[in-house]
Amino acid sequence: MPHTLSSMLLKKTTLFLLIFQFCVGTFVAQTLKEEFDKKNKEFFQLVWNDTKQAKTTLKWLEEFAKEKNKPEFYSKYFNAKATLFFANSNYTDAVTNYLKAYDYAKKSKDKWQQGIVLNNLGGCLYQSQEYKKAKEYFYIAYQLFVEIDDKDWQTNVLYNLATINFDLENYTEAEKQFLLLEKTYLQDNNPSYAGYCNRVIGTIYIYTNRLDEAIKQLELSLKRSIPEDDLDSYSLSLQKMGHALLETGKNQEALSYLHKSLVITKANQFNKWTLINYELMAQTFWKSKIPDSAYFYYEKSLAYKDTVFNETKQAEFATLETQFKTKLKEEKIIQQKTTIDHKNQIIYGLVFFIIIIIVLLLLFIITRLKLLKSRRKLQKSLDEKESLLREIHHRVKNNLQVVSSLLNMHVRKVTDPDSKKILEEGSDRLIAMSLIHNNLYPHANLKNISLDEYLFKLSHQLFDNYKLNYATVKLNTELEKIEVDIDKLIPIGLIVNELISNAMKHAFHEASEAEISITLKYANTNEIELEVADNGQGIASNWHEKETDSIGMKLITIFSEKLKSKLSIENTNGTKIKLIIPTL
Repeated sequence: MPHTLSSMLLKKTTLFLLIFQFCVGTFVAQTLKEEFDKKNKEFFQLVWNDTKQAKTTLKWLEEFAKEKNKPEFYSKYFNAKATLFFANSNYTDAVTNYLKAYDYAKKSKDKWQQGIVLNNLGGCLYQSQEYKKAKEYFYIAYQLFVEIDDKDWQTNVLYNLATINFDLENYTEAEKQFLLLEKTYLQDNNPSYAGYCNRVIGTIYIYTNRLDEAIKQLELSLKRSIPEDDLDSYSLSLQKMGHALLETGKNQEALSYLHKSLVITKANQFNKWTLINYELMAQTFWKSKIPDSAYFYYEKSLAYKDTVFNETKQAEFATLETQFKTKLKEEKIIQQKTTIDHKNQIIYGLVFFIIIIIVLLLLFIITRLKLLKSRRKLQKSLDEKESLLREIHHRVKNNLQVVSSLLNMHVRKVTDPDSKKILEEGSDRLIAMSLIHNNLYPHANLKNISLDEYLFKLSHQLFDNYKLNYATVKLNTELEKIEVDIDKLIPIGLIVNELISNAMKHAFHEASEAEISITLKYANTNEIELEVADNGQGIASNWHEKETDSIGMKLITIFSEKLKSKLSIENTNGTKIKLIIPTL
């Protein structure tokens, strides 16, 4: 009996010791795992900002993994090592180490760790532009997180999948995925991320010609965006809205959004988006039939292409330099332990690097020459068009003079006074129009023409044409230096012609001391004031075109409306006609 009690006591003691050992072992293992995970988290906080300190932490992770010799620790160590290569743009070594990390994660049967590693591997391949491989790894990672029901990481990986499908122009898949992401972000109370999804969906709809739906999505994007937090994203939403409106033919609205985007991208030196804004604005002005503005923004886009090209090349050079420095350090460590053969490898690496630099420089020079050639071709085309336009004005002037001469021949044969008067007035207007085109002919730039010089020449040419004596009819001009484009110059010239012609014919008696004044100045920053006055007998009270048969007054009213100007007439000590003309 005592022997039986002793045996039972021994068994219970042994069982107690086994349970105690298991608990202690579990506690120790959990403590070690927490310590490792703490260091691992510390590494990922350092790797993108402090490479030197990150390497120290990585060394600790390596020694710990080797000491414990467990696949879960090796997986996290190789994942960290791969990320260090990734951060230094060494994608080849990064991929190699991510694959090692994935193998160890499979051995440890940790699906969460497998998903993390595959997501990182996909991101690395995406940066090295191996999009199809990246998509495969993202998809496997997504399925793993679905299996373990990790919603946050499902969202993160789905975002990566949607982005890569968009880049691969798989718009149907990308649309479904971004719509699902929008719903998820709204459920998580994250409207700014949902707004990003709306912008990408809107962009997809632009590319697939679903413009009404695109505008709705882009309106949501702008509504949900927070400009203070992310100006880059907000400026892109404005740009995409401008693009969508351009495609629908709403050119004025498109220009409004594109201009807002341009202000932000220029101020913040988002050169790539500034280039696209200039290109879209050039297209919009071209479709609006405003070729001068279209050429202006096209030239701006050419200038920014150089900037963006240089930035891209600088980034490529920086990446190559980083890769080279990383390799050089590795070679320096190996050099201490190897023979003369490894020195040759460094030389080969340098030669290869120099060849790459030479090739890149040649590509840069070739691209630059192509851009210069394109710019010269465009300039030549512009010069030819300007020359052609000047020639057209010259020929129009000649043709108008021919028609005027033919009318004068008929005038001499007509005996009816009313008919003769009508033909003479028509001939006078043709002469005035020919004077306008004659003054336009010498100008190389038809966008900025000096209005003051033009009005001075026109008024004196009209005096000469009517054969007036300057001593009898005094001409006063007060002309401020103002430049306008041809679209404003022609109607202003025709209005001044009618006003001066009318004053010369009807304002003065033979014995009167005649005086005609022309005043041109800025009324304010956005308006021009033009005034033509005489000290004659004054204009009739029923001057408005509805109450008079005067063709001259009708023409003045029509051209005034075309200029969107304000026309006023005073009958105090003669006639004073004033126009307030908007400059924009």
